[in-house]
Amino acid sequence: MLRSLSLSFWGVASAGLLAMASACGGDDTSLPPLFEPKPECMGESISVLNGQHRQLISFLEIGDLADGFDLDGDGDPDNKLAGVGSLAREAIQDSLNEYDILIPLEMFDFATPGADSCVKFALYLGLYKQDLDEDGEDTAVDGGDCNDHNGAIPGAEVANNRIDDDCDGLADELNDGPNQTPSTDDGDMDGDGQSIAQGDCDDTNNMIKSGMAEICGDGYDNDCDGVADRTTNAQGVVTACNPYDDTPDTIRLDPRGFDTAGAPLIAFTSGEVTSQAGGLKLVAGPSLFQVSVPVTDGIELTLKITGTTVEADIAMAGGRVVAMNGRLGGVIDANTADTIRGLDVPEISLTPENSLLDAVFANVLGPLLALPALPPSSPHAGCRTPDIDVDRDGLEAFCDKNLDGDPNTQVVDTCIDGDGTVIQDTPTMQCSEALDSNGKKRFVDGISVELNFATAPADLVRP
Repeated sequence: MLRSLSLSFWGVASAGLLAMASACGGDDTSLPPLFEPKPECMGESISVLNGQHRQLISFLEIGDLADGFDLDGDGDPDNKLAGVGSLAREAIQDSLNEYDILIPLEMFDFATPGADSCVKFALYLGLYKQDLDEDGEDTAVDGGDCNDHNGAIPGAEVANNRIDDDCDGLADELNDGPNQTPSTDDGDMDGDGQSIAQGDCDDTNNMIKSGMAEICGDGYDNDCDGVADRTTNAQGVVTACNPYDDTPDTIRLDPRGFDTAGAPLIAFTSGEVTSQAGGLKLVAGPSLFQVSVPVTDGIELTLKITGTTVEADIAMAGGRVVAMNGRLGGVIDANTADTIRGLDVPEISLTPENSLLDAVFANVLGPLLALPALPPSSPHAGCRTPDIDVDRDGLEAFCDKNLDGDPNTQVVDTCIDGDGTVIQDTPTMQCSEALDSNGKKRFVDGISVELNFATAPADLVRP
């Protein structure tokens, strides 16, 4: 089953990838690319878990148009993806709540918060929920596993074994249905001062009973609310084992967040913190923001945002440094969009066999994002363009010219470079994969995106 993240952050959010502009063509080959990475500033190097101020992104949404950075230097904010922000907001929040995506952050060369001309930070991929007994049920999420040490749980309630088998917060209930009757057994086998009749949902473990404080990460339902490593109140608010509050929780670092040498895939090495209006502001970039997340069995999606710039206010929460009013913006290029495959998102007519590029430039997302179509006078009339000319040789364009002969198949099969070069799909290559004469990706233009974010304090450990 696809995670909710696939519907929004990858499906809709990333799907709002490409946008605006006028026509392809032009001759700006003498201009350097828009995003030239800054050299690393002089200071402490990035060494995983040897930095300061460890945090976790606790809030994430696609910002409004006005939140965008001026990526192309025309004086106006760029955030074409704002057009689907409201559609994606709920699904992104669900993805955070289900811990489908966790992005920890660690700062370096910034021991004492204050103005600093060289601040570095790395972003990782994190793990919080777990399935140690490999029964397919995760802890820490609503309706999740209540015993991660027994692969038969959750399952049918087993009579007289003194444990909660079906994760309803009761052990050995007399009837298993909508009107359950708790057990009348008043014995206290584990000596914790509470019987099954009084609410103990595991009378074999004296660290589990009704009213016990939840122990985060131990895989047991310590407080007998039906879920391990999670406690919610009557309003459904997570009150214990909540990695997004001001009380730091332990987040394990996912190995997929590192390259083969063990370095973080996402690192900003030329940041700066300045004093502004009585506060501190972090500015960093441009750099590459890249996150890989498994969304279903056998499918792992990689989101890359090139030319990424980050701005955030530095604040304190729970006695620790966090980021508030954060903005992260850049470009999702066409080649990246064409690698996002395997999703089934009917809302945007995205099928598993097609890519996000197809949904944007050959289907309903193009009109939804108001992507300009080339005029009837163009030899490529109807092809749509993104809004950011990254390589500055004129905007690229993409369309479906039905090379397969099937007018009902809506896929991008033709890519037109900014210099007018036309590349079409072949049996062995998608047009978006084409290289230029220097061996670099030819189709790098894309859609502007800006994400608003905030962080909470966290404790980070290796898995």
